[in-house]
Amino acid sequence: MTETAEPPPGCLVLLLRLSAGMTAEVVTGRGEAVAFAAIRQLADELLDALVNTVAAGYAVGPLDVAVLGYHTTEDGSPLLVSLLPDGEPNPRLVPITEIVEMPAVPRDVEGQPRKWAVIPGCEGEPCPSAALARVYQMVSVWLTGRYAARPPVVLHCTAADGLDDSYARIARSLGLLTTGYGPVRLLHYVFESGVEPVSAGNWSESLDESWVKLRELSGELPENTDAGKSARCGLAINDWDLTDLWDAVFSCSWKEDTIAWTEVEGGFSHARGMWAQKMGNTPEQWEDAFTINAGAGVAVVADGASTGIYCRAWADQLGKQFLAERPNTRDPVLLNNWINRLRSEWRSAINYDTLNWSKKAKVDSVGAAATLLGLEVGPANADGVRPWRACAVGDASLFWIRDGQLLSTFPVVAADQFGSAPLLIRSSPGFRTLAIAAEGTCQPGDRFVLATDAVAVRLFKSAALGPGPEWKRFETINQADWRAELDTLRSANDMVNDDCTLVVLRISGGNEEVEWASEPVVEETDREEQIPSPAATTLARRESAATSPQRGEVGVAETSASFQEQDNHITSPPHGGGEVAEQREALEAGEGVGTTEVSKPPKKPEPLAPMEDFVITPDVADLMIDLPHDPPADELADEPADERNRPHDADEKPKQPVEPPPVDEPPATRDGFPDSTDPGV
Repeated sequence: MTETAEPPPGCLVLLLRLSAGMTAEVVTGRGEAVAFAAIRQLADELLDALVNTVAAGYAVGPLDVAVLGYHTTEDGSPLLVSLLPDGEPNPRLVPITEIVEMPAVPRDVEGQPRKWAVIPGCEGEPCPSAALARVYQMVSVWLTGRYAARPPVVLHCTAADGLDDSYARIARSLGLLTTGYGPVRLLHYVFESGVEPVSAGNWSESLDESWVKLRELSGELPENTDAGKSARCGLAINDWDLTDLWDAVFSCSWKEDTIAWTEVEGGFSHARGMWAQKMGNTPEQWEDAFTINAGAGVAVVADGASTGIYCRAWADQLGKQFLAERPNTRDPVLLNNWINRLRSEWRSAINYDTLNWSKKAKVDSVGAAATLLGLEVGPANADGVRPWRACAVGDASLFWIRDGQLLSTFPVVAADQFGSAPLLIRSSPGFRTLAIAAEGTCQPGDRFVLATDAVAVRLFKSAALGPGPEWKRFETINQADWRAELDTLRSANDMVNDDCTLVVLRISGGNEEVEWASEPVVEETDREEQIPSPAATTLARRESAATSPQRGEVGVAETSASFQEQDNHITSPPHGGGEVAEQREALEAGEGVGTTEVSKPPKKPEPLAPMEDFVITPDVADLMIDLPHDPPADELADEPADERNRPHDADEKPKQPVEPPPVDEPPATRDGFPDSTDPGV
């Protein structure tokens, strides 16, 4: 690395447990202390080191920081507050250059760090799952459009109790979020009475069983050759080393993707696509889409916005073209170039020139919009293990299941994280598209379920209430039973009334076999023409008798969806491009999370670890971090009732040295804010 290089954008979240139990005495590597006092000392040391480094003019790169405390209130509700010394309690990420100016109080003892974490006291019960879910939401929004950023770091200072299965699922989900430098780094620093101090990486071979699970959930600290430390697990008990934390924040190198994603054979042993229109609508008004190539191991779900025009045609085009072209959604420039081309093709598909003046006006002023979720699996190794990657724009959700248990989800982790204004891919020029990426490694027999928002919300609620959905049932349930269950849940207000789509996928190589439900004969029926000739289409319909369902979680049964199977391809029914209700003028814009570029250093700071392969990269997006967030009441007043009732609280290989892909500028805010978009993209 040259002296002029500085780190790419970074994100650091300090998550501190402040429940009543943190007043217990612990023995740390620095002596006896109350647990919350040790946590505060750790946070203050790290923040003071960062502030001093920035104040001295050294290059730390754009770095956004949050310091958060959590516990339950008197009524048992989880509370998450900012502990920064500016007095603003709202949880948020703040540029380190702004924290430098905050009024931290000096300690009485010389040489000790200033008090950057303002801890009001410890009370209530722990709520680590709810707190980490909120952090996931903040980090995922920050990562959207920032694949060229360094891995975000989440430092969770906690006790061992309360880290249950729900916490484990959210922790695994956080570890799926990734950048070109690697996945999110979740570190656990546990402060527990009666346990000897253990620093990160110093675990004995005979690890106590009670810590095995937590170690599996903890991220990896990178190698530090100068300090003589190899790559190590980010789990410590009653001790901390500032060098480890510095490595987590600053040490990273770009990782070249060498996986042959388009050369996969037999990716999914079973694949099934299912859909149902909103209750009260006709099948022609269903505006989602799905596309699957089981042999190639790729599947896509798109959720057409309920306000717009020809949204079904747009969603269908997004899914099919993703399957055919496998676009690079991680590079904002390449992604937006791909979307721009699809916009032109969409206008041709709807025969824009032949539309009447009112439809042309709506296409020009509103257009179509859709969310998108794509999953790809890579080639299997000798044991059948495969890499997988996913991309998302908006809130269509992925559920990863193994042995009947939900491992993790993407890109949201809780039912209250679905809002009324998700990010969308729009057919209108001038709107930039920003995606978020996830990746992992799956085993033979693993299942993936892809669902649009209405179904996903219900699945999350079912999982939260326990024991959760019977995931295997989704492979065999009859279409009529599923649609009847959906209508029962909708009628009881246990599920939002919206279009529903669900795709069930099984990774090849598992021993379990499924007896698939028999399919009724597809009868293709002419539908009313809404796109002028020659683009008139028909919708294949299926006759199914509804039976009384059992109440419970959404057993998202197959809608037997007139999906077509050809050469391992499964697609949603042909679209007709029906026109639907008017869209609001624009989605509410979010506050930007700014980062300030710092001057280059005259020399390398201490204890800053060596940073290799860094490239100065401008911010890609200025996205809203303060979530959940509801639109103003005056905007909701003009919104269709259906929308107001939605649940709220959301190929050339590089040469060496490997550099991240370029990112476009200037920065943009959330989709739906025209003043902040770049028409030139």
